[in-house]
Amino acid sequence: MPEISDTQAQPETEEFDVFLAHNSADKPEVRAIANQLKERGIKIWLDEEQIPPGRSFQDEIQKAIPLVKSAVIFIGLKGLGKWQTMELRSLTTRCVEKDIPLIPVLLPGVTQLPEKLVFLKEYRWVEFSTNLDDIQALNNLVWGITQTQSSPQPPTELWFNGERLQQFHKALLSGFPTTAKLKQMIRFKLDENLDAIAGGANHSEVVSNLIEWANAEGRLEELLIAARKDNLGNPDLRRFDEQMRGG
Repeated sequence: MPEISDTQAQPETEEFDVFLAHNSADKPEVRAIANQLKERGIKIWLDEEQIPPGRSFQDEIQKAIPLVKSAVIFIGLKGLGKWQTMELRSLTTRCVEKDIPLIPVLLPGVTQLPEKLVFLKEYRWVEFSTNLDDIQALNNLVWGITQTQSSPQPPTELWFNGERLQQFHKALLSGFPTTAKLKQMIRFKLDENLDAIAGGANHSEVVSNLIEWANAEGRLEELLIAARKDNLGNPDLRRFDEQMRGG
């Protein structure tokens, strides 16, 4: 692989906050973390979003590396992928020469760096030890990328009136258009059985009954947080969440 040098024709303008290098086998996990980073306003470089069809992976990656302010190396259970290994060589050179952060990230199930990557032990890594909902791990990753540690914010007590409950109903229908998808989210995120807490003659009625149950149990905010985490890309849920929090 050709070395990156300052004499190349590529401009030095830094356009991306972070380059996400990963094994394609870890794509679902990396995509989920990427979405959370974008929610924090971080501009990412991810191959599936930046490389158009018909372009060479290697060529586009080489063009991107001089334009990033930091780099993340994701390490999953299957280790480094072929392209990721090539990226790592150039990223390491870039990070050393330009003094930018190189952040190893251990995905769930990985507890230590592979022996062949012993040099990465020189860098403080981020560990998503059990799942991708680890807020502390995400905060540490954002800190590494931005070099700014945000002060912890006190929890916000959300206030739901009748109009907001109606808006929440519409947002949940948008994010979970079928009862099957909603049932899965409720089971995985809230550890509840949707059939037991919110039946109904149709999907809209199930959602209404779920909101009524959450309201009675004092779990409306928990339901909103769970829905957002399970469907980060849904614009209706995002807008409703921002509206509720005054964003």
